[in-house]
Amino acid sequence: MKHFIKFILVATLGLILCLSINFLPEVTAVEQIPSYSEILTLVQRGKQFYDAQMFSDALKVLQQAEKIYEIEGNILAQVQTLNLISLVYQQLGSTDSAEAAINTSLSLLDKVQIQDSQFKGVRAQVLNRRGRLQWAMGNAQSALDNFQSAELLYIEAKDKEGIIGSQINQAQALQSLGFYRRSYKLLNSVKKELRSQPDSRVKVAGLHNLGNILRQRGDLDCSQKKDDLDCSQEILSESLAIAQRLNYRGQSSPQQLSQQGNILLSLGNAKLVEAARAKNLKNVKEEKKYIQSALNYYQNAALTATSSITKIQAWLNQLSIFLETLQLKSAQTLLPKIYNLLNQLPVSRASVYAHVNLADNLIKFSNKEWAIGNKQDKQIANYQNITQILDNAVNQAQNLNDKRAESYALGTLGKFYEKSQQWNQAKTSTQSALMISQTIMASDMTYQWNWQMGRILQTQDDIPKAINYYSHAFDILKELRGDLVSLNPEVQFSFREKVEPVYRELVDLLLRYTESDTEKIEKEKLIKAREVIEALQLAELDNFFGDACAKPEPVNIDNLDSNTAVLYPIILKNRLEVIVKLPGVDDLSHFTNQNLPINQVDEIVTELRQSLRKSSTPLNKIKTSSKQLYDWLIKPFEAELEKSIDRNQSQIKTLVFVLDGSLQNIPVSVLYDGENYLIERYAISVTPGLQLLAPKPLLNKQLNGLIAGATNAPSFEKNGLSPLENVDDELLGISKQVNRVQKLENKDFLQENLQKKIEKLKFNVLHIATHGKFSSNPENTFILDWNKPIKVKDFDTLVRVKDQNIISPIELLVLSACETATGDKRAALGLAGIAIRAGARSTLASLWQVNDASTAEFMIKLYQQFDNSQISKAEALRNVQLAFLKEYPDTDYNRPYYWAPFILVGNWL
Repeated sequence: MKHFIKFILVATLGLILCLSINFLPEVTAVEQIPSYSEILTLVQRGKQFYDAQMFSDALKVLQQAEKIYEIEGNILAQVQTLNLISLVYQQLGSTDSAEAAINTSLSLLDKVQIQDSQFKGVRAQVLNRRGRLQWAMGNAQSALDNFQSAELLYIEAKDKEGIIGSQINQAQALQSLGFYRRSYKLLNSVKKELRSQPDSRVKVAGLHNLGNILRQRGDLDCSQKKDDLDCSQEILSESLAIAQRLNYRGQSSPQQLSQQGNILLSLGNAKLVEAARAKNLKNVKEEKKYIQSALNYYQNAALTATSSITKIQAWLNQLSIFLETLQLKSAQTLLPKIYNLLNQLPVSRASVYAHVNLADNLIKFSNKEWAIGNKQDKQIANYQNITQILDNAVNQAQNLNDKRAESYALGTLGKFYEKSQQWNQAKTSTQSALMISQTIMASDMTYQWNWQMGRILQTQDDIPKAINYYSHAFDILKELRGDLVSLNPEVQFSFREKVEPVYRELVDLLLRYTESDTEKIEKEKLIKAREVIEALQLAELDNFFGDACAKPEPVNIDNLDSNTAVLYPIILKNRLEVIVKLPGVDDLSHFTNQNLPINQVDEIVTELRQSLRKSSTPLNKIKTSSKQLYDWLIKPFEAELEKSIDRNQSQIKTLVFVLDGSLQNIPVSVLYDGENYLIERYAISVTPGLQLLAPKPLLNKQLNGLIAGATNAPSFEKNGLSPLENVDDELLGISKQVNRVQKLENKDFLQENLQKKIEKLKFNVLHIATHGKFSSNPENTFILDWNKPIKVKDFDTLVRVKDQNIISPIELLVLSACETATGDKRAALGLAGIAIRAGARSTLASLWQVNDASTAEFMIKLYQQFDNSQISKAEALRNVQLAFLKEYPDTDYNRPYYWAPFILVGNWL
């Protein structure tokens, strides 16, 4: 029995690694597998079928073994086999059956009277299995509870590897729940424990899993370590080095060599993630460097791997790079090898996925502009090859009775027919894929096939049905939210291709086809479009953090204050839409700027942004760009915004913008109507979404502030930044305006000190005067304390207090010397991310840094305005900006460079 259990545990390890699941399985020390009885041979065959991803065959033989153990009354062996059966059911998409197998296991264990270490280890495995299933189903809290219970049992059983596995599982569940500090602390403990273990295959597997989790978290850059937790690439490299040492000592086996290949694949994937980040920042040199590094890892993986599956994965990844970078000769050299190995693969899910992966690469390439009409390129991707590859994939999946794989292959076939404009075949294949994915409740595929059907129907002008399918896809994405990253860790870097378009294309349909609708239908579509664009803001933040950190709250937009209008500019492929919500029930209208492509909007935004960041830019140049944006965003609604809105003749005083795309990087207060800036007519605020930072009036209480900053911190020099000469004056002036104040200046301005103050004392204002940067990459979004960066992901533990009953929430967070990253179209995501992560009701920050005495003056006047309880925070900011425009005749403070960078995010009341 002991040997059987250890065989099962090691087998489970192989299964998990084969599928690249990030949880470390329940393992004990590896032993030589002994000779097997007939029953044990059944289990071994089941494991072999599973390794080959022949799940239906694996299920049949494992069920036979389980029945025999039931007849014999061998409960522990039966439970172990049921554990594997549960895993098989999960892969087949039958979560109910997987859960039933686990519940049967637990019921059987309740009958065991002798609860020794062996029993505890088995029960812990079942709890970990249940936790993994619950995590896959999106129930992270229940998963965490099971992982913690499993760890306690492993501790009692004195099973170190089991403890480590449960802790890695817990760390990932904690991350899904948003407990990032606890997750980091636990992962750091796991890392130390793994490193204390002697070299073994189990240690290699643990470090490999840990490295993959860190990659999923985005911890890639070893030059900027957080705490003492290493980056993904360092951990993966360490795992690889141990595997190579074991090989050198003669302890290698084909499975261990395959493990080396898998680690090299993970290292290549990490480099591709870095390449994607560099591409987002338009850093071509860095992007090329990371792509070449990824290519090297994939080539080494193919050379090292003994597994055909690992080898073909490595080749397919190389092919993807060759096609994307137009290394066509290399692609043509590699393709025959891929075709040859593909034909030799045994029928399995891995084989199906390899076929689909190849076809998908060829489909993408065949639709590139440079591939159209090129004879050489058509030899790489031709119609006959692609259809044959996908037909083979569908047939294999059907022979395996693998519904998930079948849906994947059919959906990709539908995609190919869509791209080649064979609409009837496209509909048939996509509908078949959709029906299967719905049956097995595979939401991650179902949303894609709904989206695909919507695209197909749109081309045939069946707009109502297209909207229906798009709406289904949208609803599924809302439900998935945090599960999206769990289902596919790399989704963060394909968000712009696979998630964002669903939202934008649905809005496109809703707004493009309203002219012939009745007034009621048009209003319903506007309401839906507003809902979708709010959801997109939330999805972008989820993608930014790699988790569902933000907690949306239902907000009745009709209950906003009667002096506020909300504007939603929406950038679509060929036009700019603007939705305006006025006070009153469902008082929505919209305007279309036709024939206005994205690049034209981006060019004007970039021009204005660059002009504003220089104090020497001629005003006429700024006004020309800002006038164009005013004409697009505000002019169509001038009359509606200016009219009286109730019997008391009250009017719109505040404009709240839910900005989209590159528009997030400019201060809308600077928009110019030909005579005045927008701030001269309205108070201005921006928000990433009304459901994320709901408007609530500022409680009438005295300002109690914690103010912090540094003039010339060592961290400034480390990051190549100049001193902030006027911080001392800024903090001194503010301290005179705030009723009660605590200061942390220069050497005392440390993250630990900030956290201690916030936890012990009651503050409703936190003001930080230091260098900071907002970026579309959370790793490059930070503020600097005296010694080091405080990154955006730390803000939840820095600002959010532990005891909400004792300490008041932060009403206002002020970051007075920050800036958005230049050249980063979506840099303002970092600002929205800090606002959400901090949990402050309002955040006031600068889009570019003004290292000048004017900033100190601006902030002092701002706090004077905050002392007036009769005005909102947006009005307080407006009053200071107007003062800079009109009350400093002997200065150039009236230039937008000095007053425009400061924006209010979130609660404007």
